[in-house]
Amino acid sequence: MKTFLTILFLISAATLYSQNINNTLGTGGSFNILDGTTTFFSLSQSNSYIQLSKIGIFKGLQSFIHDYQAPGTDGWNTFIGLNAGNFSMTGSSLHDASYNTAVGYYSLSSLTNGYYNSALGYNSLYFNSTGFYNSAFGASSLSTNTTGNQNSAFGAFSLLNNSEGISNSAFGSRSLYSNTTGNYNSSFGDGSLENNTIGIHNSAFGYQSLYNNTVGYNSAFGSGSLYSNTLGVGNSAFGHGSLNSNTTGSDNTAVGQYAGSNITTGSYNIAIGYLAQVPSATANYQIRIGNEEITYAGVQVAWTVTSDRRWKKNILPSNLGLNFISELKPVSYIRKNDEKERTEYGFIAQEVQQVLKKNGVDNSGMITIDDKGYYQLRYNDLLAPIIKAIQELKNENELLKNKLAELYETIASMSDDKAKEIQQGSVKSYQHTSIITPNTDINKTSE
Repeated sequence: MKTFLTILFLISAATLYSQNINNTLGTGGSFNILDGTTTFFSLSQSNSYIQLSKIGIFKGLQSFIHDYQAPGTDGWNTFIGLNAGNFSMTGSSLHDASYNTAVGYYSLSSLTNGYYNSALGYNSLYFNSTGFYNSAFGASSLSTNTTGNQNSAFGAFSLLNNSEGISNSAFGSRSLYSNTTGNYNSSFGDGSLENNTIGIHNSAFGYQSLYNNTVGYNSAFGSGSLYSNTLGVGNSAFGHGSLNSNTTGSDNTAVGQYAGSNITTGSYNIAIGYLAQVPSATANYQIRIGNEEITYAGVQVAWTVTSDRRWKKNILPSNLGLNFISELKPVSYIRKNDEKERTEYGFIAQEVQQVLKKNGVDNSGMITIDDKGYYQLRYNDLLAPIIKAIQELKNENELLKNKLAELYETIASMSDDKAKEIQQGSVKSYQHTSIITPNTDINKTSE
């Protein structure tokens, strides 16, 4: 103790008289500060190492560097920065309030018995008390966290408002900024999932992806993807700006830059390809592959269309047949976006709609009008009316054949002169019908 008082006297004297204190340690010597039983400070001449029993350096009244160990715990804490960590940590087990590292002003300053936390940056993990296994790197990252566990925040203000959320990963400035109690979210990119509050199981990769999401569970890959989503759940967006207008729509899948970007409240839609847009922003169960510039679509085998009876109701015979088909106007055309200007064959959807209405059909899935007012025609629906028209022609043909056969039987029973007269009249009457009658040669009979 005398040695310690002597050193204090020398320091005070140096301050009082503004004197320099110079001393030289002998070879192998050391400079020690102790209280008789504990060496607080030791400087060795042989290796210039400084040894401290405990670290506690203050700037004024504010702690600056310390390794406070709560009684009954393992300790092994490192706190660097004004008021980083604190001296009121407690614990009931060895790992409590232990293995923490904080670097930065007020980082981990509210810690009580949390453990295995790492904080780097101004106010990082500021309010964390009992949370454990958290990693915060960046100014104010995870600064509101109190009891949340196993969170990782990298970037200024990332996971700033998280309080009790667990197992969140945020990489990028303001990523998961508003998250409070949401769990199992992954956010990569500046502003990604910035407004998420209690949403769970979200994955956002890219600048401002899932930016406005609050409570949904979604996956977004690409800057601005699912940007406007607020309450929609189960959405998957892959590509810059994909599904960026979705607000409350759920279970949508978009793959490609700006794919499905027109969807707002519609659900269960699929959009694949650059600028692929479904017909309606608010409708459900739509699929679109490719954008309006596509000039070719092909598959190795024919499409298989679901047609099981169990998927259908109100099953009735087709009310569209020969009359409907005969009024259609087949056309040839060149598609405006086809650089090769190839001739195509089909119909004009507006004209088909008019024929449908003329035949008493006002609500048909054959015609779709998108949000821009463009008409689309489902050609598969023409197959049934075409078959119905063929059947009607067949029935008419059978009827005419039977009548013609009856006519020949009548002629056969008449006298030769009378038969010739009737037969010649029949030829003139039926020549325009192009009906082929079996085993009958009218020209030969009339000779």
